[in-house]
Amino acid sequence: MRSTSCVALALICFMVFITISETRRPSKGKGGNGKPGKPGKPGKPGKPGKPGKPGKPCKPGKPGCYPKPKPTTTVAPTTVSGSCNCDVAAITAAVLAEVTLTISALEAELNLTATQLKNISEPDVFSCKRMSGFKNETVPVPYSECDVEKPSGLVDLASGKFTVQRDGVYRLTFTSRMSAMNGQTIRADMYVNGVRIGRASASLDTFDTQTNTASTTILDLETSNTLDLLYELKAGDEVYMMIDYVGTTSLIQSSMNYQIFFTGEWIRTL
Repeated sequence: MRSTSCVALALICFMVFITISETRRPSKGKGGNGKPGKPGKPGKPGKPGKPGKPGKPCKPGKPGCYPKPKPTTTVAPTTVSGSCNCDVAAITAAVLAEVTLTISALEAELNLTATQLKNISEPDVFSCKRMSGFKNETVPVPYSECDVEKPSGLVDLASGKFTVQRDGVYRLTFTSRMSAMNGQTIRADMYVNGVRIGRASASLDTFDTQTNTASTTILDLETSNTLDLLYELKAGDEVYMMIDYVGTTSLIQSSMNYQIFFTGEWIRTL
């Protein structure tokens, strides 16, 4: 009885299964397939995969730039108290000696500069003149007075000599009204310590180029000539003027209007 019930139950279950299967099987009728449904939501991400194998190593790159190392300085050893472990007295003496030499050199340069500035700002200079004529060939030309003489005592009026007090280059001039009488020649010569350094002259050319003969006409010549030159002089040198002429009547002339001048001016150091 029990076995019959089990068989009946199994048969019922089998029929139910077949029915369900038929229901799920798509229909082969005339109607078309229905529209697809909406896509479902994305699923959860899967688990991460295993790491891959390492790649091949690259070639080494070029070396980079590095800053040059700073020079190292050696610090002298010090005592525990922090003072220099050296002969302080000797170092002090050496430094003072060097400073003294430097100061002496600077003082010498300063004194030289001061002297040069004084020479430039206060040059030795004179301008002397003569009122009357002069014709003596044996002594230097004397002068009546000096308009400028700085410092004083540069020119002895009686002897007509300029005595140099300062080494240097001087500008020297002599101007005079020269009278060459009877067709003769007159010269004014400048001397330094007895040595002639310059000459001014006046004369008439009596040669007649048309007849190629000397003129027999006696003529006189009066003209103002100036001797102007630069010359190196040293302290103690004596500068003066002498006249030289042919005949007995030639001379250098002047008057109260002053026509004879002797000048000198310091220009620069040697």
